[in-house]
Amino acid sequence: MHTVRFDREIDFGTNKQPFKDKSIAVVFWSFIWDVLIVKLLLRKPVEKESVVVMPALGVQLETHYVSGKIIRRFVPIDKILKPVLLECVTPVTCYWSLSLIIQEEAELMLVFKELQPPVKMLVPIWKALCAATGSEGSLNTFTEDGPCC
Repeated sequence: MHTVRFDREIDFGTNKQPFKDKSIAVVFWSFIWDVLIVKLLLRKPVEKESVVVMPALGVQLETHYVSGKIIRRFVPIDKILKPVLLECVTPVTCYWSLSLIIQEEAELMLVFKELQPPVKMLVPIWKALCAATGSEGSLNTFTEDGPCC
């Protein structure tokens, strides 16, 4: 029975410096890359959203994107059953949203899809929509400072 033995000595001492320089560069560039990705993910592509209430005709909703693209939606006044203000609660934040209950639609139509304007801006729009649609808006739960308890 023959036993074969291999003894080899490997010296890593001379090759440590190039790996150290490369690892610092890799960490630096990965940090820059991560910052760019987070910035892109947190950036909202919507520049502005607007609502035009035309009492005899309907409501025009516009979304203006940073890229220059504009999306316009028109909802005839006779299709709107009722405008509603909703309080949206997430694990991170709480905000108000203005929606429209549309005839023959299963879901609410959000007036502001991307932006979350404060309730002080939403209440006058909601009142105008209530007046235009002829629906009764309950004002007893709102004050000038917003909703009260």
